[in-house]
Amino acid sequence: YDRLIAICWPLRYSTINTTPRMLLIIAGIWSLVILLEIFPVIFAARLPYCSSREVQSCCCEHGPVYKLPCTPISYNRQLATAKTLTALLGPLTFIIFTYVIVVVAVTRIASISQRWKAFHTCLTHLLLVLLYYMPVILAYILGNLRLVQNVDLFTATLTVSVTLPPMLNPIIY
Repeated sequence: YDRLIAICWPLRYSTINTTPRMLLIIAGIWSLVILLEIFPVIFAARLPYCSSREVQSCCCEHGPVYKLPCTPISYNRQLATAKTLTALLGPLTFIIFTYVIVVVAVTRIASISQRWKAFHTCLTHLLLVLLYYMPVILAYILGNLRLVQNVDLFTATLTVSVTLPPMLNPIIY
């Protein structure tokens, strides 16, 4: 969003990205995240757990939690899948959509040096997006298709994907 505004409307950037608007966007995103997380937690809390309550993951993800109950969990698994796809593909779709608009705007710039500067600005962000999304999507697809049977490998992939991009943020920017 920031790159879209900075490249497509550079002279209006400060009037579009005002503090109240940014606070509204942040509050909206936090509300969405809380709503996306609260329903699966409520449904998981209502399940009867007959055997072990040890979650085979480094964080309390829905998939490993839903393997523990002794009742059918198809509805909860569908809910977790829908939530995960929304949380992953929603922002990714928005990022791709905004970058398509940015690329169209940049190709209209006359100067090649200005085009390169705009693309360079976006390239660092796209690198971080790929560093985050590729391992997460890969782990999710491999886990759902049951192609990865090793829980430790799955957990390591997810752990790296959520720690590496924030670590690289200061270096890349």
